[in-house]
Amino acid sequence: MNNNEEALFCNDAFYQAFLGRDIPAMNDVWARETPILCIHPGGQALSGRHEVITSWQQILAHATCPRIIHKVDKVVSYDTLVLVTCYEWDERRPDNLLLATNGFSREGERYKMVFHQAGPTPIGPLERDIETTQPMH
Repeated sequence: MNNNEEALFCNDAFYQAFLGRDIPAMNDVWARETPILCIHPGGQALSGRHEVITSWQQILAHATCPRIIHKVDKVVSYDTLVLVTCYEWDERRPDNLLLATNGFSREGERYKMVFHQAGPTPIGPLERDIETTQPMH
Protein backbone atom coordinates (compact mmCIF):
# COMPACT_ATOMS: atom_id res chain seq x y z
CA MET A 1 0.00 0.00 0.00
CA ASN A 2 1.43 3.43 -0.91
CA ASN A 3 1.27 6.58 1.26
CA ASN A 4 -1.86 7.94 -0.43
CA GLU A 5 -3.70 4.62 -0.02
CA GLU A 6 -2.69 4.41 3.66
CA ALA A 7 -3.83 7.98 4.30
CA LEU A 8 -7.13 7.33 2.48
CA PHE A 9 -7.63 4.25 4.66
CA CYS A 10 -7.24 6.47 7.75
CA ASN A 11 -9.52 9.09 6.15
CA ASP A 12 -12.21 6.43 5.68
CA ALA A 13 -11.74 5.28 9.29
CA PHE A 14 -12.33 8.89 10.41
CA TYR A 15 -15.62 9.13 8.51
CA GLN A 16 -16.73 5.67 9.66
CA ALA A 17 -16.10 6.72 13.28
CA PHE A 18 -18.08 9.92 12.66
CA LEU A 19 -20.97 8.14 10.95
CA GLY A 20 -21.05 5.42 13.62
CA ARG A 21 -20.70 7.92 16.51
CA ASP A 22 -17.86 5.65 17.63
CA ILE A 23 -15.82 7.59 20.20
CA PRO A 24 -13.12 4.88 20.70
CA ALA A 25 -12.62 4.63 16.91
CA MET A 26 -12.45 8.44 16.60
CA ASN A 27 -9.89 8.47 19.41
CA ASP A 28 -7.83 5.87 17.56
CA VAL A 29 -7.82 7.80 14.25
CA TRP A 30 -6.07 10.86 15.73
CA ALA A 31 -2.32 11.05 16.34
CA ARG A 32 -1.07 10.61 19.89
CA GLU A 33 2.51 11.85 19.56
CA THR A 34 2.28 14.37 16.72
CA PRO A 35 0.70 17.81 17.38
CA ILE A 36 -2.90 17.96 16.13
CA LEU A 37 -5.27 20.74 15.09
CA CYS A 38 -9.02 20.72 14.39
CA ILE A 39 -11.39 23.47 13.26
CA HIS A 40 -15.06 22.52 13.24
CA PRO A 41 -17.41 24.53 10.96
CA GLY A 42 -17.84 27.99 12.45
CA GLY A 43 -15.59 27.12 15.37
CA GLN A 44 -12.23 28.17 16.67
CA ALA A 45 -8.96 26.32 16.22
CA LEU A 46 -8.57 23.50 18.73
CA SER A 47 -5.06 22.27 19.31
CA GLY A 48 -3.65 19.46 21.34
CA ARG A 49 -5.04 16.00 21.82
CA HIS A 50 -7.15 16.78 24.89
CA GLU A 51 -9.02 19.70 23.26
CA VAL A 52 -9.55 17.91 19.95
CA ILE A 53 -10.70 14.56 21.37
CA THR A 54 -12.95 16.27 23.93
CA SER A 55 -14.65 18.18 21.09
CA TRP A 56 -15.28 14.93 19.20
CA GLN A 57 -16.62 13.23 22.31
CA GLN A 58 -19.12 16.08 22.72
CA ILE A 59 -20.14 16.04 19.04
CA LEU A 60 -20.52 12.27 18.79
CA ALA A 61 -22.41 11.96 22.09
CA HIS A 62 -24.93 14.67 21.16
CA ALA A 63 -28.40 13.48 20.11
CA THR A 64 -28.32 15.64 16.96
CA CYS A 65 -24.89 14.47 15.80
CA PRO A 66 -24.84 14.77 12.01
CA ARG A 67 -24.63 11.61 9.90
CA ILE A 68 -21.77 12.74 7.70
CA ILE A 69 -21.29 11.25 4.26
CA HIS A 70 -18.18 12.18 2.29
CA LYS A 71 -16.72 12.15 -1.20
CA VAL A 72 -12.95 12.41 -1.63
CA ASP A 73 -11.98 15.24 -3.95
CA LYS A 74 -8.19 15.48 -4.03
CA VAL A 75 -5.15 13.86 -2.41
CA VAL A 76 -1.84 15.73 -2.16
CA SER A 77 1.30 14.11 -0.75
CA TYR A 78 4.34 15.75 0.78
CA ASP A 79 7.36 14.09 2.41
CA THR A 80 5.70 13.31 5.72
CA LEU A 81 2.19 14.65 5.24
CA VAL A 82 -0.81 13.68 3.10
CA LEU A 83 -3.69 16.14 2.68
CA VAL A 84 -7.11 14.93 1.58
CA THR A 85 -9.94 17.26 0.59
CA CYS A 86 -13.47 15.91 0.86
CA TYR A 87 -16.96 17.11 0.30
CA GLU A 88 -19.10 16.39 3.37
CA TRP A 89 -22.83 16.50 3.95
CA ASP A 90 -25.30 15.28 6.54
CA GLU A 91 -27.35 12.50 4.95
CA ARG A 92 -30.42 14.12 6.55
CA ARG A 93 -29.55 17.54 5.06
CA PRO A 94 -27.70 16.93 1.78
CA ASP A 95 -28.05 20.57 0.73
CA ASN A 96 -25.78 21.67 3.61
CA LEU A 97 -22.47 21.02 1.83
CA LEU A 98 -19.06 21.39 3.48
CA LEU A 99 -15.55 21.20 2.10
CA ALA A 100 -13.04 19.61 4.47
CA THR A 101 -9.29 19.26 4.53
CA ASN A 102 -7.91 16.31 6.47
CA GLY A 103 -4.20 15.96 7.17
CA PHE A 104 -2.40 12.70 7.92
CA SER A 105 1.11 12.02 9.11
CA ARG A 106 2.88 8.76 9.76
CA GLU A 107 3.10 7.84 13.40
CA GLY A 108 4.95 4.58 13.84
CA GLU A 109 3.71 2.11 11.24
CA ARG A 110 0.39 3.86 10.47
CA TYR A 111 -0.92 7.15 9.23
CA LYS A 112 -2.82 9.14 11.83
CA MET A 113 -4.97 12.24 11.51
CA VAL A 114 -3.21 15.45 12.52
CA PHE A 115 -5.56 18.06 11.01
CA HIS A 116 -9.24 18.50 10.17
CA GLN A 117 -11.00 21.65 9.05
CA ALA A 118 -14.46 21.85 7.50
CA GLY A 119 -16.53 24.78 6.34
CA PRO A 120 -19.42 25.62 4.03
CA THR A 121 -18.89 25.62 0.29
CA PRO A 122 -21.27 26.98 -2.34
CA ILE A 123 -20.29 24.47 -4.99
CA GLY A 124 -20.70 20.72 -4.83
CA PRO A 125 -18.55 17.96 -6.27
CA LEU A 126 -20.75 17.47 -9.33
CA GLU A 127 -20.90 21.19 -10.10
CA ARG A 128 -17.17 21.48 -9.48
CA ASP A 129 -16.46 18.61 -11.87
CA ILE A 130 -18.60 20.24 -14.56
CA GLU A 131 -17.08 23.65 -13.92
CA THR A 132 -13.48 22.43 -14.11
CA THR A 133 -14.05 20.54 -17.34
CA GLN A 134 -15.46 23.57 -19.16
CA PRO A 135 -13.13 25.35 -21.61
CA MET A 136 -11.40 28.37 -20.08
CA HIS A 137 -12.00 30.59 -23.18
